[in-house]
Amino acid sequence: MAFTFEKGNSMNIRVVGTAIVAVGFMFFGIAKAADFPAGSTMEAIHKKGKLVVGTSLKLSGFSMQNPVTDTTEGFEIDLARYLAEKLTGSADNVEFVAVISQNRLAFVQTGRVDVALDTVTISDARKKIVGFAGPYFLAGQDVLLAKDNRTIHSVSDLNNQSVCVVTGTDDGVNLLKVAPQAKLFSLADKNSCAEAVADGRYVAEVDDSALLEPLAKLQPAKLKMLGKPFTTEPYGIVVKVDDTVFRNWINTQLEQSIKDGTWMKSYNKNLRDFGAARIPVVDRY
Repeated sequence: MAFTFEKGNSMNIRVVGTAIVAVGFMFFGIAKAADFPAGSTMEAIHKKGKLVVGTSLKLSGFSMQNPVTDTTEGFEIDLARYLAEKLTGSADNVEFVAVISQNRLAFVQTGRVDVALDTVTISDARKKIVGFAGPYFLAGQDVLLAKDNRTIHSVSDLNNQSVCVVTGTDDGVNLLKVAPQAKLFSLADKNSCAEAVADGRYVAEVDDSALLEPLAKLQPAKLKMLGKPFTTEPYGIVVKVDDTVFRNWINTQLEQSIKDGTWMKSYNKNLRDFGAARIPVVDRY
């Protein structure tokens, strides 16, 4: 499969496929404008001819720009292409825009992207400003430690300890519920936190287990997982807060992908190292 990349600034990477995607999420119907309600976001995307997706492009297993093949890959990438296929008739009609925790919701709110697929945890607080389809994945918050740490055996042991969290996430709030005396410090991204733990600046990093495990595997001589998740983190596809029609449409596609086995196929391809899959149940709130 060949791709042409048009690179502008570092925050925007447009992907244009030149071959039909043979793996991941596939749907062989041809979408037509008449298939969607007049005035809906689905109709607008179909007429535009592409789905614009905010995503990390830096997270192994979920959303990654492969440095060797220069292609985008991962569980969230497969899902984005699946939705693009349903909306436009081709899984190649997708533009990926790199986002970070601090701007991903705003990009949806302002229309910079149609959806955000970026391991965003569904929460009541976030539902006040954006909408969520899904969940499409279930994770849990865990703790990343230095390999030689012998003092942290449970999450409560983080009381009075320095803990790194990513700016713009809920990780610190959740930790303080079980370790209220933890000393929180924030950095811009999970990789920076991991390096700070590895070099001893902080005792631990708290984040979703699905995001921490790849970091531990990158530096097995320096980092390890506590391996005791203390929350359940349902990841949702972010849409505009009042776009109920689009949200429900995406939910239907997610349910279909689970039913026909394409969700599991992508999980096994991208995330099998995380253990047995926890198949989510879509929440149509």
